[in-house]
Amino acid sequence: MKKNCFLLLCVVLLLSLSFVAAQAAPKIQLKVATPYPPPESSLASAHLVAWEKMVTEATGGAVTFKNYYGGALGKPAEHLSLVKTGAVDLVVSYGWYTPKDLPLEDYDYAFPFGPTDPLILTKAMRQIYEEYPQFKSDMARSNIVKIFQSPGITEVFLTKEKVTSLDQLKGKRCKVIGRYFGKWLTPIGIAPVAAPGTEVYTMMQTGVIDMAMDTADLLYAFKIIEQAPNVLHPELLTTNWVGCWMNMNKFNKMPKDVQNIILEAGKKLEIKAATEINPVWEKKIFAEWKKTPGYSFTKMSDVDRIKWAKACPDTPAEWAAEVTAQGYPGWEIAKRFQDITAKAGHKWNRQWAVKK
Repeated sequence: MKKNCFLLLCVVLLLSLSFVAAQAAPKIQLKVATPYPPPESSLASAHLVAWEKMVTEATGGAVTFKNYYGGALGKPAEHLSLVKTGAVDLVVSYGWYTPKDLPLEDYDYAFPFGPTDPLILTKAMRQIYEEYPQFKSDMARSNIVKIFQSPGITEVFLTKEKVTSLDQLKGKRCKVIGRYFGKWLTPIGIAPVAAPGTEVYTMMQTGVIDMAMDTADLLYAFKIIEQAPNVLHPELLTTNWVGCWMNMNKFNKMPKDVQNIILEAGKKLEIKAATEINPVWEKKIFAEWKKTPGYSFTKMSDVDRIKWAKACPDTPAEWAAEVTAQGYPGWEIAKRFQDITAKAGHKWNRQWAVKK
């Protein structure tokens, strides 16, 4: 009897201590800014929320988040400054918005006909990030810590008129983003028109452009299919454009175990995005697009893809030369990226970053 009472007393004591410890554990709510819409319509935000859930669960609810979607706190190019200065604790952004601060971040965008398998791409980019300390040095200089960099869905064209061959694209005006896409389009007779995603619907509606090139998830978010119901899938590339950064000062003040949880959840999110989240989203996007009146889907032929690749300028060489002039191992990174992805199964239809 005494033994049972003693055991019961021990159990009560342990539960009491656990309760006190839980009450004493510091509660942390992190402020997060993103230029992208809420997770119902944005893949990037879906990645963010999935990562946040991992962290909250792993910390037993000690770390939670307050998200500000849709550029509520600033334009895309302002998000680095927001997190750098500590105006927010975390942002979802991408290095190409601020290339002078983070010149290495968007090298995957320089390669035409790069990997379309998000897992191959994600593993390669994580490996290169860990191999070359310059990535982390740039982050430290901007007072940020990279939490994750996850993949979008592959690039496609949405066109007003159905297009089945490369020759039919000549004379079309196409919305593009970034530095390099326009350089790929000009040699095949397409007139590139740079524009943010928020303006594409109206530009298509008013006849300013005939087609739009972007990741399927961003075209979906802005409902471009309503104006351009024809999909042309060139298997051009997939990019890891969903970046999450944390203010370094905030990160360093956190307990070491919480830091480890945050970083490990980031690595897990990258793989989860490539293998679970993105496939579901891609299936959902194309299922909804198929319901659009006048919908069609065309996969670009291998002949046209090779023809287009040969016509493209060597933009990876341009990128490598540019960052090398700034003191980075640009040529080495460009070669390493091709070697790693080729070994993982990607078939390059041309060698890029060739020194002349």
